[in-house]
Amino acid sequence: MQNINMNNINSVLLRRLDLNNLVVLHSLLTTRSVSLSADQLCLGQPAVSHILKRLREILADELLCRYGREMVLTPLAESLRQPLADWLAQGQALLCPEQPFDALAYQGQYRLAMPDLLEAALLPDLAAALRDSLPGLVLEVLAMRSGDVPAALETGRIDSAVGYFPECPDKLARQHLYNSAYVGFYHPGKVSLPDMAHPSRLAGLPRIGHSYAGESLRKIDQWLAEQGMTAPVIVSTSSLLALPSLLERLGAIAILPHAIAPALRRFDARLAVARLHGEPPDITIEQLWHPRQNADPVHQRVSSTLQKVIMAMPQH
Repeated sequence: MQNINMNNINSVLLRRLDLNNLVVLHSLLTTRSVSLSADQLCLGQPAVSHILKRLREILADELLCRYGREMVLTPLAESLRQPLADWLAQGQALLCPEQPFDALAYQGQYRLAMPDLLEAALLPDLAAALRDSLPGLVLEVLAMRSGDVPAALETGRIDSAVGYFPECPDKLARQHLYNSAYVGFYHPGKVSLPDMAHPSRLAGLPRIGHSYAGESLRKIDQWLAEQGMTAPVIVSTSSLLALPSLLERLGAIAILPHAIAPALRRFDARLAVARLHGEPPDITIEQLWHPRQNADPVHQRVSSTLQKVIMAMPQH
C-alpha cells in the first residue's frame, strides 16, 4: 500500500467512512455472506445490507457479487481484504492495548523536578526502589524554582515535580505527600539550645537561609515577628553541602523542615535539632503533574513508589 502522511489524508472522504462500517466490511470480506456477518456482529440482516449498499456507493464497486449460490469478491474487495484486516488490528492495538504494562521490560526516562534538600532526603531510597521495580528507567532529577514548575509541566519539559507549591494552577494534578514542621538546626559546639527552644532563645543568632524554603521563608519571618522577635538571614545558600560548615563556622541556626534532618546529618552527624516553641508553621510537600500523565503506567509507578518511600521515612 502507498505510504501516507498527514498532508495527503483526505479528511472529507474519511468523514464519510464510518469506522463501524469498515468493521462490517471486514466481516463481509471474510464471511462473504450478509447473513453470517449479521450473526457475527449481532446485527440484523437489513442493517448489514444497508451498510453494504452504502459502501458500494462510496467505493463505486460491487465488492461482493452473487455467483450461483455463492458470493464472490470483486478484485477491489480482494485487494482490500488483508490491508483492512491489518489496519483494524493496528487500530485495536492502538486504542485497546491487550498487553499489560511490562515494568521489567520498560526502557525510558522520567524527569522529576525536586529541590536540593528534598533530593538529599528522598532520592537515595526512591532511586533504589525504582531500580527494583523499573530497572530500565533512567530517573533524571532537575533543580527548578517552584514558580517555573507549571510551565515546565505544561510544555512537557518535566514529568512531575516534588516540593512546596503555595501557588499552583488548579488545572494541574497533585497528591499530598507529607507535612513537615520547621525546626532549628545548629552545631552544638558553637550554639547551645534546649530540645524545645523558645523563639527568644534565637535572638542574636546568625540565621542561614536555604532556597528550599523559597516562599515559605515569609511564613517563618511572619511567625517570628508574631513571637516578638526577628532573626534576619545573613547567608542564603542553595547547597545542602554548605549548610553544616556554615552552621559551624558562623555559630548560626537554620530553620528548615524537620524531614531533611536525616539527610543533613549524613553530611555532619554532630548537627543538633531544636524544636521550636509556639507552634511554628509547617511546610506541605506535594507532587505535581499534568493531567495528561494520569493514565501513564510509568508515572503511576513512580508516584506510587514515591508514596511508599515517604511512608517509610522517619516521622516528619
